[in-house]
Amino acid sequence: METNQNIRLAIEESIQFLESTSHLGMTHGECSRRKWDGAWWHMAALYEMGEVKLIPESAITGAKYLLETQVWPTFIISTDDHPTNESDKMKMDCCHCELAVYYMILMAYGCDLDKELPWIREWLLKHQLPDGGLNCDPEAYIHSKKSSIVSTLPPLEAILWHTDREFTEQEAVFLDEGARYLIEHRLVCSKQNRSVIDMEWLKPCFPRFFEYDILRGMSFLVEWSRRRNKTLPVKLLIEGLERLNIFRETEGLRIGRQVFDPQGPWGGQSFPLLEAVSGIGDVSPYLTRQLDRVIERLGPEYTYA
Repeated sequence: METNQNIRLAIEESIQFLESTSHLGMTHGECSRRKWDGAWWHMAALYEMGEVKLIPESAITGAKYLLETQVWPTFIISTDDHPTNESDKMKMDCCHCELAVYYMILMAYGCDLDKELPWIREWLLKHQLPDGGLNCDPEAYIHSKKSSIVSTLPPLEAILWHTDREFTEQEAVFLDEGARYLIEHRLVCSKQNRSVIDMEWLKPCFPRFFEYDILRGMSFLVEWSRRRNKTLPVKLLIEGLERLNIFRETEGLRIGRQVFDPQGPWGGQSFPLLEAVSGIGDVSPYLTRQLDRVIERLGPEYTYA
């Protein structure tokens, strides 16, 4: 009960922050982007908690304004992609992860970005690499042609979770190729030697923002199989459940790491809501719901105890 009360109070603080600060669209996104206590992170945390409707409308309006007027709508790979006039040079250059998370927040809120800002979906769809994933490092598009699992998931989720119609042929290929990429990497493994790429990915993380963990990949594959009517990679999902076993309790799934860990590569200032829902060792109702959906999709014959 105390934890729930703490979260409720922290939500109120985030709402007040989003209502009261000129955090979006005022200084070329600097305050919005500031790790980890800028507006972007407050909004993304509420979205991941399933509380996107609590975001003040003024913040949603500000986020749309930022995307519309202060983001350079091209992923800069070659010299030809750079803005040329002084006004455009002042705009934010986004990566796939950042753009996809913004897109998911606004679409979940009820905005029609495919009508208002159609370039965002087009951006996500056009930057798939031959291996099926994406990479926020422009060099990958010039040299290695290899994707990053971290860069891949937010764009895939944006298209999968926020398309309320039949997928176009391009979208279907995008999702199917993304699923192939995850399956070939066994969610967390190198294709070359089958070793785990990053052991941190085996630890459930909440909220994730752009970060990856194995449950995030499993959740995508489960929903992809359902929406695309594709064969569920059962053995891979059971393997994933086994990897998560040490974090499972009777009451749910425990958090294994924090993306903003002060001792980690992304350490920085946080905010009360982020602290309230991300305690290492705490059972997360949000991650538990994701896990339960995976188990439910596997069906009674595959229930993993």
